[in-house]
Amino acid sequence: LQLAPGLRAELVAAEPQVTDPVAIRFDAQGRMWVVEMRDYPWGPKEGELPQCQLRVLTDEDGDGFFETSRIFADQLLFTTGVQPWKGGVIVTMAGQVAYFKDTTGDGRADLRQIWYQGFVEDNSQLRANHPRFGLDNHIYIANGLRGGVVQDARQPNSSKVNINNMDFRFHPESFHYEAVSGVGQFGLTFDDYGNRFVCSNRNPVKHIVLKNRYLRRSPKTAISAVFHDAAKAGEASRIFPIARSWTTSTLHAGQFTAACGVFCYRGSGLPEEFRGNVFTCDPTGSLVHREIMTPRGGTFTGRRGREGVEFLASRDEWFKPVNMELGPDGALYVVDMYRAVIEHPRWVPAELKERPDTRYGDNRGRIYRITSAKAPASTKPTDYSQLPNARLVGLLAHDNAWQRELGARLLMERTNKDQPTAHLLASQLEQLARQGKSPHARFHALWSLEGLEKLSIKTIALALHDPDAQVRRQAVMLAERRLGLSADLRKRVTALARDEDAGLRFQVALSLIPVKTDVE
Repeated sequence: LQLAPGLRAELVAAEPQVTDPVAIRFDAQGRMWVVEMRDYPWGPKEGELPQCQLRVLTDEDGDGFFETSRIFADQLLFTTGVQPWKGGVIVTMAGQVAYFKDTTGDGRADLRQIWYQGFVEDNSQLRANHPRFGLDNHIYIANGLRGGVVQDARQPNSSKVNINNMDFRFHPESFHYEAVSGVGQFGLTFDDYGNRFVCSNRNPVKHIVLKNRYLRRSPKTAISAVFHDAAKAGEASRIFPIARSWTTSTLHAGQFTAACGVFCYRGSGLPEEFRGNVFTCDPTGSLVHREIMTPRGGTFTGRRGREGVEFLASRDEWFKPVNMELGPDGALYVVDMYRAVIEHPRWVPAELKERPDTRYGDNRGRIYRITSAKAPASTKPTDYSQLPNARLVGLLAHDNAWQRELGARLLMERTNKDQPTAHLLASQLEQLARQGKSPHARFHALWSLEGLEKLSIKTIALALHDPDAQVRRQAVMLAERRLGLSADLRKRVTALARDEDAGLRFQVALSLIPVKTDVE
């Protein structure tokens, strides 16, 4: 592996503990959940059972290597992503979003519920993927490019939502679901402020600029695109593999042709210069690319981390990075499917469709941890699952985004908004929203209050005057559905149209649609 200076790569899992990994997540206990796409590329033959699996890996001795591997669920078809939720996991697979849970304590999923169905099942590389818990308390899912008509599988008469050229989200408590602006192929990530990024083969970093709810409020406005290529795309893109890199067209040599697993790094395990950078895998080039993001109005402009060389690359042609994740330790984890070929046979010449090497490496797979070279040695993962609510509130101020998101998610999972404890929790969150030392703590507290339905207009009004522009921006979004209830709130939001921060001004313009700005 060739890595950026000052960093260290460590192998944390490999076959036989894991094979054909395409996605990972860490749960509150520090366990690594691994999605194994063993069906790739063709799927099971007629009469055969599906081969995909979900595994749970643990590092029992704290040496940094996940030596213990257990199968949680098997005989799955084309699994693409996993998101921990309420002691189980939300899984994307073969046209469905499902929920799996072990209710007996034997380590195997005995509860298997299909929540949503109707995502198109076409190409194994073009399916719904990357379920991810967002700042706004919703689960977002990348479309996979082929769309579909989705409905709640638990309710036969539920409404059908067309997601062609759109991504998808749902609320894991109310189960309300809808199409959202997109569209992503294989990859979906958020930055610290809830900005969503996706990717497609030739587009390594697509920022979703215009949310669908704003377009619905302004139906007469013609919009050519809802996203912005924050990194150079297509023929303008450049990558620098150090292994032989075969592309389906010679015109694409040295360019992104298999961009996937886009990921915004928000951790504490790499030097500060990497925080907020966006990374994209290109398995065809056996590399991981880095883009440094700079805000530009309502969106971003990226520039490559180093000229002429990639963040991570290998001379091993079977090194096939396809995804990344942030760990509890602040490290960047890289998922290496480790195959001779990652190229769906549909897109290769006819004489190569049946070549044997499309399955070479199907008994292998590696996962790497990337940290600062000066980072301390690994220790046994912390178990956050039993923390009291007050400690979870404290996690919202953590320097590492993994802990902040975990705290927000567990608070939402645990708390019944009608219980007496919810009032105490709301009081703690209000104090953090007003007095938290970091902007991240303050706006995470605001969104947690929103999730508990305990966010007051008064608290929003105070946040609109926060010294940090990003907190003010979050407050503007939270004010949207309340603008018709308070003339004072409308005045405060409208006043921010003159804010010095361009991104905030852009958000005000969107949030005020279609509310007039001259209200008394």
